[in-house]
Amino acid sequence: MSGPSLTWEFSDTERARARDILHRLEDFRVLHAPYEVEEDAAVFGSVGRLRTYLSEQVELCESAMLRDQVRAMRAAVRQFVTDIEAAKRLAHRISHTEQIEGNTRLVFSTMALGVLRGRVGVAIAEIGRVYNIPIDGDLAHVTPPDAEAAEGSAPLTPLYFDDGEGTHIDPRGPGDEFRPPPRPS
Repeated sequence: MSGPSLTWEFSDTERARARDILHRLEDFRVLHAPYEVEEDAAVFGSVGRLRTYLSEQVELCESAMLRDQVRAMRAAVRQFVTDIEAAKRLAHRISHTEQIEGNTRLVFSTMALGVLRGRVGVAIAEIGRVYNIPIDGDLAHVTPPDAEAAEGSAPLTPLYFDDGEGTHIDPRGPGDEFRPPPRPS
């Protein structure tokens, strides 16, 4: 299926600005560091600096496309702050001990961080796509997979399709059944 495609007109300076924004985002560990190494103080500091940076960049963008993606990232940061505050209040209300409160807050904070990374990742991917800038390194971890490139290339593991008799149905198509190798005893 094909149809009309949009083409964006942008200046060389706007493409350079987009590339600079992406390179600068790599410096914000909150977007890509493993969850288990994140600490509240460092996360809030990084998020605050990220929000300031994105606010500065919105004013410098020449194209509506780049400005909209930077605004989307800034909105994701604002939502993260709101979600964290809500998580703190909820954890305090439903918890009976400090340990339970801390664990509850950790769960909700981790979820909020995942949402932030996902929303920012979508904007990063869109900037890369429109301005033809490859997304690699740390930022590649937060961008969604390319659905067209991944289509058919990464089948689900057959272990999820066990028919109960040890035969696994290959999700690549009908009739592609196989028996897994025996497990070592």
